[in-house]
Amino acid sequence: MRGPRTVTFLAAAALLAACGSTGGSGDSSASASGENGPGVTAESVKVGFVTLKKATAAGGAFNTADPGDIATQVDALVAHVNATGGIAGRTLEPVVVEYDAATASPATENQLCTQLTQDEGVFAVVLIGQREQSSRECYRKADTLMVDAGGVALAQSVYDGLSPYLWAPSTSTLDVVAANLVPTLESAGFFDGDVTVGVVQEKEPQYAEVNEKVLTPALAAIGVTDVQVAEIDQTDGGTAGATAGAGVLAFKEAGVDRVLFLGRPDNVGYWTSLSAPQQYTPRLALTSFDSPEFAAANPAFHPPAQLAGALGLGFIPSRDGVGSTEAFPSAAEQTCIDIFDGAGETFEGRANANRALNYCDAVLFLQAATSGIAKDALLNAAGVASGAAALGTSWQAASTFATSFADSVYAPAGAGRPLEYVGPAFTYSGPVTPFTGAE
Repeated sequence: MRGPRTVTFLAAAALLAACGSTGGSGDSSASASGENGPGVTAESVKVGFVTLKKATAAGGAFNTADPGDIATQVDALVAHVNATGGIAGRTLEPVVVEYDAATASPATENQLCTQLTQDEGVFAVVLIGQREQSSRECYRKADTLMVDAGGVALAQSVYDGLSPYLWAPSTSTLDVVAANLVPTLESAGFFDGDVTVGVVQEKEPQYAEVNEKVLTPALAAIGVTDVQVAEIDQTDGGTAGATAGAGVLAFKEAGVDRVLFLGRPDNVGYWTSLSAPQQYTPRLALTSFDSPEFAAANPAFHPPAQLAGALGLGFIPSRDGVGSTEAFPSAAEQTCIDIFDGAGETFEGRANANRALNYCDAVLFLQAATSGIAKDALLNAAGVASGAAALGTSWQAASTFATSFADSVYAPAGAGRPLEYVGPAFTYSGPVTPFTGAE
């Protein structure tokens, strides 16, 4: 019985652009309970909204669904919140900043943090396209709440290290998803027969931690004890392509025929685009963190032959690529769709609404978590954490199937559905099932 083996050598050239890295966790810190947070007055609260530069948002050379007019969507959300009680009885004052994710780096993300915290002094910021741990530490040190609207795959330890400043109301933790992925795949026959399993993980401590503490034990529990591991180094496009290519060659040589992923979604694109020339077609397992909709819509980087037989676990319908088989909007999505419709923003399909729904979840979460805070009471991170824990299951994010808050739950998505690739798209192959390990 062999333990995990990590691939570390270099091979192929980069094919896809890489973003900045994530990882690690900061020390625990909480906003002082005896004073207001930054950007808070008796009448208003400043909230930053990061939007992506249009060329980046459109995906450049990639096929992506048109997200609509983000500025109009933000305006609609702000107007709705202010017409329905504001944030802790205060008027939400938006600060909108455009960010070019094509220039993503620790320096640019920290510059963005400095602009929003020092120049603008916001209470909270709705983030999209930011992944750097150092920038998260920047917001935490400024007592500024972060509400992630990008669905980034993060370990529970990252949220704990930044508590109570980092929130992701539209998604779950990577720990919970990994723990539920394995039994979902087993039920679908993914591991049947004499198979060899490999895990492709991003080279960051949090992903190694989730593999070691969650995924590997879950696989062992179903009898899979020989797990090969390949790391993708996302420092830049060159290292990502080289390390992905190395992993492809090593897995092919080792006879790996089942592959799971831990990390950012473009890891899958590197893998499939580099395995195709090798005529290597292991069966893949994807989750919403891997953006199945994007994979299916971009065959140049995700050849259908590489996706054939793919199974997985979906918990964010707008990222799962199931728009043609699932009625849109769902009951959960309808509240947000109505807000946007009132501003003249409509969506051709669920994938088009993905970003708008994530922004909506972020804003309505802030409103719900502060609804119990009186206008003349203190408003700070500690109060938001208390209010969020008290929500339990009473508040539902539009982007996911079930939402359940409790103490130390910062990414509350609590249910998923099995996924299956039926070319040229993914579809759900089973009912909504509560996550084990979710509150």
